[in-house]
Amino acid sequence: MTQIKAVVFDMDGVLIDSEQYYQDRLMAYFRAMEVDLPPQRLNLLVGANGKMNLWPKILEGITLPQPYDEFMVGLREYRHAQGIEDYRSLLFPGVEETLKQLKARGKKLALASSSSFASIEKMLSDTGLYAYFELVTSGGMFKESKPNPEIYLFTAKKLKLDPHQCLVVEDSQYGIQAGVSAGMTVIARQDERFPMDQSQAHYFVKQLQEVPAIVDQLER
Repeated sequence: MTQIKAVVFDMDGVLIDSEQYYQDRLMAYFRAMEVDLPPQRLNLLVGANGKMNLWPKILEGITLPQPYDEFMVGLREYRHAQGIEDYRSLLFPGVEETLKQLKARGKKLALASSSSFASIEKMLSDTGLYAYFELVTSGGMFKESKPNPEIYLFTAKKLKLDPHQCLVVEDSQYGIQAGVSAGMTVIARQDERFPMDQSQAHYFVKQLQEVPAIVDQLER
């Protein structure tokens, strides 16, 4: 039996359906710049942080209208200007009910996302979910992003728990690796739109509403 005392959620692709939103807007930019980029290359960005510097790999062999460094300046400016106006429209079904059920079971809840603090706080404000979380952690606080486990080890320490007492809900390969490396039990939220290697996860769900039942199963 595993005593789960906290459930730690990733944000993008777990609480909000933002991955498709970001990919659609990036593809719109590439089309406007007349860059022929295969859409599947953007799957490398799912769960990633800017610190990972994945763009050289994504754009490898692609003809750009400008030198790489100049093109990236324009891309960064575009991405910065394309923030989500209202996160409520991207909230996955059943999120608040799931958080309520876990709270009713006496679990601490935390959010540990690679996104910036500004994005995390806007999401929590737009959706009214702030009150559910005892701790909110951004990848911007650390030198390295997921798959480095630092964000999860920090979260456990701040919650005054051992990592094995924490359950992580993730979607990306990077996040799953981070949770496993931290010594936590990991649930992967599956999404057939994005082919990701989730094989290291311990449990798999299609909807967040399945998470409380897994918590109950672990504690039998």
